[in-house]
Amino acid sequence: MAEKPTIYFFHGLESGPHGRKYHRLTDDFDVVSPDFEGMMDIWNRLEKAERITRQMSDLVVVGSSFGGLLAALLYSRYPERFHGYVLMAPALRRGMVDEVEQMPENAVVIHGTRDEVIPIDEVREFCEPFGIEMIEVDDDHPLANSMEVMVESVNRVLNRQERGS
Repeated sequence: MAEKPTIYFFHGLESGPHGRKYHRLTDDFDVVSPDFEGMMDIWNRLEKAERITRQMSDLVVVGSSFGGLLAALLYSRYPERFHGYVLMAPALRRGMVDEVEQMPENAVVIHGTRDEVIPIDEVREFCEPFGIEMIEVDDDHPLANSMEVMVESVNRVLNRQERGS
């Protein structure tokens, strides 16, 4: 039997490392999910993520909400560590994304049209200049009805070769 690919899951601000998204991902992938519970400051989370991923390359990260912002910040500082990522309802809000200067070509953003926590218009506005693929789903912030879209997107990111290579 083929080995499952390993992905990293960065959970949201008020969730934990082993929630619904994590459990769905473990059906298809080996998942490493660092615990950021209680870490309300994005810079503290970023410091921990920097340490955890030091010396790594070819990372595929799924980032949910605040974890999506974390993944974008980590990529912006260390693009050489990444193969790509999938961001689920990422907290890419005005004022929070000033430090994100680049995004990978191999990325997917999934966002619910009924999300009342992170406005979809702000995420669209952020993704557009980077040419990031954005999948809009009829769902709310937790994206509980979009788990299969998440898994399909991770598989697409895993199977894509970097453009130009």
